[in-house]
Amino acid sequence: SFFLGRIFNPLGIGFVDTVAGIVIAMMFASIPFLIDSAKEGFKAVDPRLEQVSRTLGASPWQSFFHISLPLAWRSIFAGSVMMWARGMSEFGAVLIIAYHVPFLGYHPSVAPILVADRFESFGLDYARPVAVLIILICLIAFILLRTIAYGGKKT
Repeated sequence: SFFLGRIFNPLGIGFVDTVAGIVIAMMFASIPFLIDSAKEGFKAVDPRLEQVSRTLGASPWQSFFHISLPLAWRSIFAGSVMMWARGMSEFGAVLIIAYHVPFLGYHPSVAPILVADRFESFGLDYARPVAVLIILICLIAFILLRTIAYGGKKT
Protein backbone atom coordinates (compact mmCIF):
# COMPACT_ATOMS: atom_id res chain seq x y z
CA SER A 1 0.00 0.00 0.00
CA PHE A 2 0.98 3.63 -0.41
CA PHE A 3 3.29 4.93 2.35
CA LEU A 4 1.22 8.01 3.24
CA GLY A 5 -1.94 5.93 3.16
CA ARG A 6 -0.53 3.74 5.93
CA ILE A 7 0.16 6.83 8.01
CA PHE A 8 -3.15 8.63 7.49
CA ASN A 9 -5.63 5.69 7.39
CA PRO A 10 -5.39 4.97 11.15
CA LEU A 11 -6.24 8.65 11.71
CA GLY A 12 -9.37 8.28 9.58
CA ILE A 13 -7.96 10.33 6.71
CA GLY A 14 -8.30 8.73 3.31
CA PHE A 15 -7.44 9.96 -0.15
CA VAL A 16 -8.87 7.35 -2.51
CA ASP A 17 -12.31 8.34 -3.79
CA THR A 18 -12.40 11.56 -1.73
CA VAL A 19 -12.37 15.27 -2.47
CA ALA A 20 -9.07 15.42 -0.56
CA GLY A 21 -7.69 12.87 -3.03
CA ILE A 22 -8.70 15.06 -5.95
CA VAL A 23 -7.06 18.11 -4.36
CA ILE A 24 -3.85 16.19 -3.57
CA ALA A 25 -3.68 14.73 -7.09
CA MET A 26 -4.22 18.14 -8.69
CA MET A 27 -1.70 19.78 -6.37
CA PHE A 28 0.91 17.07 -6.93
CA ALA A 29 0.77 17.62 -10.67
CA SER A 30 0.74 21.43 -10.57
CA ILE A 31 2.75 22.66 -7.57
CA PRO A 32 6.00 22.96 -9.58
CA PHE A 33 4.45 25.89 -11.47
CA LEU A 34 3.93 27.80 -8.22
CA ILE A 35 7.31 26.87 -6.77
CA ASP A 36 9.27 27.83 -9.88
CA SER A 37 7.45 31.13 -10.28
CA ALA A 38 7.81 32.05 -6.60
CA LYS A 39 11.50 31.10 -6.68
CA GLU A 40 12.08 33.41 -9.64
CA GLY A 41 10.14 36.19 -7.95
CA PHE A 42 12.23 35.96 -4.79
CA LYS A 43 15.47 35.76 -6.81
CA ALA A 44 14.52 39.08 -8.43
CA VAL A 45 14.33 40.83 -5.04
CA ASP A 46 17.50 42.84 -4.43
CA PRO A 47 19.19 41.38 -1.30
CA ARG A 48 20.45 44.86 -0.44
CA LEU A 49 16.87 45.91 0.34
CA GLU A 50 16.55 43.10 2.86
CA GLN A 51 19.95 43.98 4.34
CA VAL A 52 18.96 47.64 4.71
CA SER A 53 15.76 46.64 6.53
CA ARG A 54 17.82 44.43 8.85
CA THR A 55 20.25 47.28 9.63
CA LEU A 56 17.25 49.45 10.48
CA GLY A 57 16.18 46.95 13.12
CA ALA A 58 13.76 44.66 11.28
CA SER A 59 13.76 40.97 12.14
CA PRO A 60 14.22 38.40 9.36
CA TRP A 61 10.45 37.77 9.36
CA GLN A 62 9.68 41.48 9.22
CA SER A 63 12.09 41.85 6.30
CA PHE A 64 10.38 38.97 4.56
CA PHE A 65 6.82 40.25 5.06
CA HIS A 66 7.56 43.93 4.45
CA ILE A 67 10.24 43.75 1.72
CA SER A 68 10.54 40.38 -0.04
CA LEU A 69 6.92 39.28 -0.17
CA PRO A 70 5.49 42.58 -1.49
CA LEU A 71 8.17 42.67 -4.20
CA ALA A 72 7.62 39.04 -5.23
CA TRP A 73 3.83 38.90 -4.99
CA ARG A 74 3.21 39.22 -8.74
CA SER A 75 5.38 36.19 -9.45
CA ILE A 76 3.68 34.22 -6.69
CA PHE A 77 0.28 35.25 -8.03
CA ALA A 78 1.27 34.29 -11.59
CA GLY A 79 2.53 30.93 -10.32
CA SER A 80 -0.75 30.41 -8.46
CA VAL A 81 -2.72 31.08 -11.62
CA MET A 82 -0.55 28.65 -13.58
CA MET A 83 -0.89 26.09 -10.80
CA TRP A 84 -4.67 26.47 -10.89
CA ALA A 85 -4.74 26.12 -14.67
CA ARG A 86 -2.55 23.02 -14.58
CA GLY A 87 -4.57 21.54 -11.74
CA MET A 88 -7.82 22.12 -13.63
CA SER A 89 -6.48 20.11 -16.53
CA GLU A 90 -5.16 17.19 -14.47
CA PHE A 91 -6.47 13.89 -15.78
CA GLY A 92 -4.21 10.94 -15.01
CA ALA A 93 -3.62 11.39 -11.29
CA VAL A 94 -7.28 12.16 -10.58
CA LEU A 95 -8.36 9.22 -12.72
CA ILE A 96 -6.28 6.88 -10.54
CA ILE A 97 -7.00 8.42 -7.12
CA ALA A 98 -10.61 9.53 -7.25
CA TYR A 99 -12.52 8.73 -10.43
CA HIS A 100 -16.00 9.35 -8.99
CA VAL A 101 -16.25 10.92 -5.57
CA PRO A 102 -19.57 10.65 -3.77
CA PHE A 103 -20.35 14.11 -2.37
CA LEU A 104 -23.78 15.06 -0.96
CA GLY A 105 -25.44 12.29 -2.93
CA TYR A 106 -23.78 13.28 -6.21
CA HIS A 107 -20.77 11.90 -8.02
CA PRO A 108 -18.88 15.03 -9.07
CA SER A 109 -15.89 14.75 -11.29
CA VAL A 110 -13.14 17.08 -12.40
CA ALA A 111 -13.59 18.69 -15.80
CA PRO A 112 -11.22 16.56 -17.90
CA ILE A 113 -12.72 13.32 -16.58
CA LEU A 114 -16.25 14.59 -17.19
CA VAL A 115 -15.36 15.45 -20.79
CA ALA A 116 -13.67 12.07 -21.30
CA ASP A 117 -16.64 10.24 -19.77
CA ARG A 118 -19.15 12.06 -21.95
CA PHE A 119 -17.02 11.52 -25.05
CA GLU A 120 -16.54 7.82 -24.34
CA SER A 121 -20.17 7.17 -23.38
CA PHE A 122 -22.11 9.43 -25.74
CA GLY A 123 -19.74 10.86 -28.33
CA LEU A 124 -18.43 14.24 -29.35
CA ASP A 125 -21.83 15.96 -29.42
CA TYR A 126 -22.22 15.44 -25.65
CA ALA A 127 -18.60 16.21 -24.73
CA ARG A 128 -18.31 19.41 -26.77
CA PRO A 129 -20.66 21.62 -24.67
CA VAL A 130 -18.82 20.74 -21.47
CA ALA A 131 -15.44 21.39 -23.09
CA VAL A 132 -16.59 24.76 -24.48
CA LEU A 133 -18.00 25.75 -21.08
CA ILE A 134 -14.72 24.87 -19.39
CA ILE A 135 -12.75 26.88 -21.94
CA LEU A 136 -15.02 29.91 -21.47
CA ILE A 137 -14.77 29.73 -17.66
CA CYS A 138 -10.99 29.48 -17.84
CA LEU A 139 -10.74 32.34 -20.33
CA ILE A 140 -12.87 34.62 -18.15
CA ALA A 141 -10.88 33.60 -15.06
CA PHE A 142 -7.56 34.38 -16.77
CA ILE A 143 -8.79 37.79 -17.94
CA LEU A 144 -10.02 38.64 -14.43
CA LEU A 145 -6.84 37.41 -12.78
CA ARG A 146 -4.65 39.33 -15.22
CA THR A 147 -6.67 42.46 -14.54
CA ILE A 148 -6.22 41.96 -10.80
CA ALA A 149 -2.49 41.26 -11.09
CA TYR A 150 -1.63 44.14 -13.37
CA GLY A 151 -4.35 46.62 -12.45
CA GLY A 152 -5.24 47.18 -16.08
CA LYS A 153 -1.67 48.19 -16.95
CA LYS A 154 -0.20 46.80 -20.14
CA THR A 155 2.98 44.79 -19.72
